[in-house]
Parts: sequence; C-alpha cells; structure tokens
Amino acid sequence: MKDILLVEDDALIARIYRSKLEQAGFHVLVAEDGLAAMKLLHEAKPHLVVLDLIIPKLSGLDVLNFMRQDPELQAIPVVVFSNAYLTTLWEQIAALGVREMLVKSSVTPLQLIQTVSNILEQPAAPPQTPKQAAPNSTASQSTESAVQPAAPAAPVGPARSTDNASQFRHRMSRDFFEQIPAISKGIQQVCQEFLESVDTPVQLQRLEGLQRKIGFLTHMTSMAGCYRTAQLASALEALLFEMRFKPESMTQSTRHTVSTTITLLIESLARADQSDEQCLSQTRVLVVDDDAVSSRALAVVLARSNLAGSVVSDPFKALEKLRQSAYDAVLLDINLPGMSGIALCEEMRKLPQHESTPAIFVTGYSEFEPRARAIFKAGDDLISKPIMPVELTVKVIAHLLRRRLQAQAARA
Repeated sequence: MKDILLVEDDALIARIYRSKLEQAGFHVLVAEDGLAAMKLLHEAKPHLVVLDLIIPKLSGLDVLNFMRQDPELQAIPVVVFSNAYLTTLWEQIAALGVREMLVKSSVTPLQLIQTVSNILEQPAAPPQTPKQAAPNSTASQSTESAVQPAAPAAPVGPARSTDNASQFRHRMSRDFFEQIPAISKGIQQVCQEFLESVDTPVQLQRLEGLQRKIGFLTHMTSMAGCYRTAQLASALEALLFEMRFKPESMTQSTRHTVSTTITLLIESLARADQSDEQCLSQTRVLVVDDDAVSSRALAVVLARSNLAGSVVSDPFKALEKLRQSAYDAVLLDINLPGMSGIALCEEMRKLPQHESTPAIFVTGYSEFEPRARAIFKAGDDLISKPIMPVELTVKVIAHLLRRRLQAQAARA
C-alpha cells in the first residue's frame, strides 16, 4: 500500500479526498498546514505528495522548497493541486519541478486518483518541470490573439469510473444544495466583519477566515457541477490570498471588488440548482488604453486567465471595433486622447450589441472614490491603478456571471 501525503487545510474537503484515495487502495496522511506537512514528510517519507498552495502557516511553495533542499525528500513526486489564478506561485512551483499541476476547480476526485495511480505506476524519476508555467495558460502573449478558455477535463477511465463520478457528483450536489443557506449566511457574516474592521491585524485575521470560506466554496461548487460559480469563487480566493500577503493591496478598489463579488456569489448560490455548462464559452475582452506598457501588461493578465484580449490605444478605433464585433467586456482607461473613456462608453451604449456590455473603467488610486460615486450609478464598474492582475480577472469573470444570471432571470 502506497502512502500519500495530502496537504489540505479544509477538514471536510480533506475528508472527501482522503476517503476517495483510500477506497482506491492508498494509505493517506493529511497535513492541515505547512508546518504539519514538513513534520509528516520527515516522519512518514510518503511515496507521493498532493500539495495545495494556499495553506496556513507556510505556503505550498515553502513546503516544496523544503523538500527540494532535503536529500531524503527530493525524489518524492509532487502533484500540485490548487487554485488556477495564482499565476506567480504556479510559475515558481513549476521552476522547482513537479510531476503534475492540477486545478482544483476543474478536476474530479476520480481524475486525481487516476493521476496519482499513473505516477506511482511509473518507474521512479526526478521531478520534471512542466511545459507550461501555469495551468490552462497560453504561451502566446499577443495582444490580438484569441485565447480559448480551457474547459474542465472530462472524466477519465472506463464506463464504471464515469458512472461512479456521476453518482458522486449527484450526492455532492444534493448535500451541497441543502447547505447553501447556511453557507451563504456564514460567508456574508465573515465578509461584513472584514469590511468593517479598521485595525490591520484584525483585518488580516478576518481576511484569512473569508479566504478559507471561499476556498471551501470553490471546492463544493466544482464538485457539485456549478462550474461558473466555481470559476468566480476560485478567482476571488486568489485575490484574497494576495491581499493577505500584501496588506498594501487592501485598497478601496480591492475592498469594493471583494464586497460586490461576495454579493454576486450569494446570488449565484441561490440559483445553484439550475443547469450549468461544463465547457465554458470563449470570452472576448476589448482593452482601450493609450499607455503601451499598461496595455501590454493587461493583455498578458487576460491571457493568463484564458480571456481573449484585444488591445487598442485610439478610442475612435475602439469604437469601430465595437461596431464590427461583439465583446463580452470592455476595459476603458478614463483619460484617453480625443475622447474620454466615459464618452466612449456612452457611444458604445448606442450600439445594439453593446447596450449592456460590462464596462470596467480604469482610474488612478486617488480618484477612485469620487469616480466611484459618479460611475457606479450607471451600472458599470471601476478598478484603480496599479491594477492587481487577479483583481482584474475577478472583475471580468464577475460581470460575465452577472450577465448570465440576468439572462436566466429574464427567461424564467
């Protein structure tokens, strides 16, 4: 019997995956944080490690660094099993060499078992650096290239495994739907406590609690088949993680993003029993920014999140693009040459295909509050410079989910 070390801080999620792995014939040890993982690594010398990156006390990156520096642990294969939107951490992890990099929100327990089995059946080999630096990422950074979002992988294995996966998802959906009111209430309460706190240590403590609840929500919505809600929860979890480790990023902009996204998640959970698409459709975003450095950076951010970004610096050319093509969201610098971003948005609203297209305005940090009072009344959104990549990702995904919920309500 092979020993597996599962590094996962959520007790319920750890219990689910532990049960599934043990049913498949593995002996599973669970570490709830980075320090516990390091202790168990030396005590148990497991045959394989399944490692989350977002864990308390020490991160998954710290644990992997610890393993790579210890001769007794260097050869143990590692499967990173974490949040898709932690692009910087994924890149650092990849550089250290791991056997597989899996995204929690798009992999079933049976797929994880298949991955673990395949690795342990292979002859021992040094860890290999993945070809891609981040999961579901694209090698292209062209500002005009269209990037097709990677869909969650289909179930693997024989028909019996597919049947088992279907039964598991049905049970998870049933149990999850029964708990939605309690889950929603808990998230709202912790979010409100975070937003009301002013003392930095208290803020960080409450932020960690909120991050853990959203991480749990990511798991549960994914296993229950609520793919779009899981995608947004996963992106928000990554934003909360970055805010925890970079307290200076707790700005009016990020706090507003957290607040509005939580509200949307709760609304989405209220409709969680409605059908959802496993293969998420392509998303096209138009970026209008006359700063070449900024626009290139934004295009890379969008590409890393599997959002197809087109960049244009001239607002009049942007308007022509909007006339010619439909976009799912538009990112607008407020201060553009010849026509302000607000004026461009007004012209965009006159086009039938863009009457309700989400517009996210980019403004300076000091202008956020006065701009917010003027812009939010129009139903659009705002983000301040310097832009946190993961905050932008949360904004775009949130607006796409909001439009989808509005369409569902209109059909009801």
